[in-house]
Amino acid sequence: MDDTHDPDEQPSDEQSGAESDPADAAADADEPDEADERLEFSDAVRIETTPEALWETISDPATLTECVPGAESIERVSERRYTVDITRGVSHLTVSLDGEAEFVEMNPPDSVVTSARAFDSKTGSDFDILAAMEIQPTDDGGARLAYTAEVSISGGVATMSNRILKPIVSRDIDTYFANVKGEVEDA
Repeated sequence: MDDTHDPDEQPSDEQSGAESDPADAAADADEPDEADERLEFSDAVRIETTPEALWETISDPATLTECVPGAESIERVSERRYTVDITRGVSHLTVSLDGEAEFVEMNPPDSVVTSARAFDSKTGSDFDILAAMEIQPTDDGGARLAYTAEVSISGGVATMSNRILKPIVSRDIDTYFANVKGEVEDA
């Protein structure tokens, strides 16, 4: 038997004589992995328009209602606040989200940071979104819209695997930007 001991190695509960508390172990097992709670996205889209025209599009509630997948209504409450009603299929569920979005940082027409929260009463799910968009002019007269988004989901929908949720949310984000691009370039 080897009696050597690495001084940096922590003794197990068994080796140290301490008793392991099953409640602590269960609590640790129930705590979600921080990385698994949040879905993160980022990309950039080139759009044939000016930054000013793009800003007008992404801040107009009527246009947003047309561009956001599943949006039934998006209404401006104030310069920075909107109410949202969105119905989307998420795997085998249909969620009807009621919530609010707020431009927490605005620098028209260059950038916006939006915080949104919506709730689906059918599944008891909360959706929290933090998104940032930066609009830069391109050398050829267009605009580059770069975005990052963090989506946190809790409640019934959160019991689904991120392998299922991430492609669904990613597809909706891609659809939103394709719709914005079409709205601006076809105008």
